[in-house]
Amino acid sequence: MFRFLINKFKLLTPGREEDIFGDEEDDYNINKNNIRNINNDTAIKLLARRYISAMGGSNNLIAIDACITRLRLNVKDAARVNEALAKNLGASAIICLNKYSVQVIVGARAEFIAQAMQRVFADSRVPSAVMTALPPPHRIQADIKKIQATPLILLSPITGTVHQLETIADEAYASKILGEGVAIYPTAKTIVAPIDGKITRIVHTNHAFYLTSSTGVEILIHIGIQLDKQYSHGFKRLVEEESMVVAGQPILLLDLDYLNANGVALLSPVLVQNLSHFGELSVLANGEVVAGQTDLFAISPAGTVLQEV
Repeated sequence: MFRFLINKFKLLTPGREEDIFGDEEDDYNINKNNIRNINNDTAIKLLARRYISAMGGSNNLIAIDACITRLRLNVKDAARVNEALAKNLGASAIICLNKYSVQVIVGARAEFIAQAMQRVFADSRVPSAVMTALPPPHRIQADIKKIQATPLILLSPITGTVHQLETIADEAYASKILGEGVAIYPTAKTIVAPIDGKITRIVHTNHAFYLTSSTGVEILIHIGIQLDKQYSHGFKRLVEEESMVVAGQPILLLDLDYLNANGVALLSPVLVQNLSHFGELSVLANGEVVAGQTDLFAISPAGTVLQEV
């Protein structure tokens, strides 16, 4: 009886997770063809089509934009967005701000995916996704080079005042969907690398960047919360993507006079995004911090816990 009901109504039980199929232009199955590990143009286009389908199809989309970590979408009806399918494609969370505004947390490829979605949206019509129940898709394992044997210390990348993430008026940061850490209100213009590593991504408006340490710790530094693109010339990058940097090296310059004069909200999250692959994060600083000088975080090796201040 239970098997009959499960099959008849396609109930989601362990091993029967929602799946997404190709549409009229291709026969691509996201669960068999692992698009999330592919970076060529064809794969990005296919992924873009899937996200449009998960958002209710072309008929439900109005506008497509992105920041460094998330798609920012205007839709006709947020109720038509399928969260389960978006997560199947690799999204970590979907935030419906209201009936017409949706944010999809996808990580560092957000801008690339959004650009591909814009091209697909302009060139063709994509239907809403069709769901069925199949065995769960292959799960992606993060590419972690090695786990550090001793606690990893991160310097403050910003001179300013430390605030808890929970005080940020943005659900993605306050709920820690985007990672563990703190926010800092900047009082000086120079933003530095908190640790030795590689600059893996700088957003085109220069207000946010990813840095990956030699041990694979992924750090996001995002100046401001909901930054309007018209203020992008208030930021200047001092290094390029793929640059190797050392702790304390200047990465960005802020025009604080301009940004403050225009009322830009500068409270800035500093996050570790893949902490689950390591140990515990301990916040080492409260109050005032100095870029490149104040110890901000300690990340313990897996299996150990550090005491927070």
